[in-house]
Amino acid sequence: MKSEAVIKLYNESSGKPYRGEIVRFETKIFGKTLDFSINVTGQEATLSDIVPAARKISDKIICAIMQGLNEDGINVPCRKGCCSCCSSLIPMPIPEVFRMREELLSMPNKSSNRILRRSINSAVRILKKTNRSEYLKDFSKPGKNSLNDLNKWYGELHEVCPLLSGGVCMLYEQRPIACREHIVTGTAEMCRQDKLSKPNVVPVRVSMVETLGEMASQIEGTEVEAIILPFTQAWVQDNLWRAERKWPAMEMVGIFTDILKRKANTANPQPQLVNSYA
Repeated sequence: MKSEAVIKLYNESSGKPYRGEIVRFETKIFGKTLDFSINVTGQEATLSDIVPAARKISDKIICAIMQGLNEDGINVPCRKGCCSCCSSLIPMPIPEVFRMREELLSMPNKSSNRILRRSINSAVRILKKTNRSEYLKDFSKPGKNSLNDLNKWYGELHEVCPLLSGGVCMLYEQRPIACREHIVTGTAEMCRQDKLSKPNVVPVRVSMVETLGEMASQIEGTEVEAIILPFTQAWVQDNLWRAERKWPAMEMVGIFTDILKRKANTANPQPQLVNSYA
């Protein structure tokens, strides 16, 4: 892991001195304004460098949403230790995939090897169950609801997340942003894939998964990409050169915040519940 963060979230109320540049933006959740300041301390950054700040921004937005729901008397069962949704499809944007690789490399070998082994075994099982992608071949055709179809396909695999061990996430503090942004109301039991009823999902309009994906797409000049969690570590081995590429840090943060501002301006400040796994 890098010794010093090039891009980090800065708490202006702390009054602590900072060096480098500050980029500010805000969004409204349940009528409350959330202010964010990102401190850029270096000239260049890799795609993974922005992920810790994105996680913290996501956590603050999710916390505000959950607080608003609780104030309205709506129960949110999502909390540490709940694993009812841990057989769902988890998409990871490219910057987050690269960050997870760095975090695994910084862990003790026994722990990281266990996660890598579980991920590979999960990927192999998925490929075997998919029957050479016959089920997926029509998803990209015009008129297809690809995301819902993909979620349905993955749910029918009944494949438990490779990060889950004994009902506990082995990377909880560094868990994927998609997991952080998955909020439901009612009971955790409704999230189980074997239930006929679907959970009431709270849409997160200012999504860090989407923002990181769009940011990487703009910087690299590629399509917006996301990798299914079990396949991430195999994928990253073929894309190490992308993980090591550096970009102007201020340019990266500028693109990131521009996307966030656009999403914040078009988002419903009071999320509406939807009945879906998406």
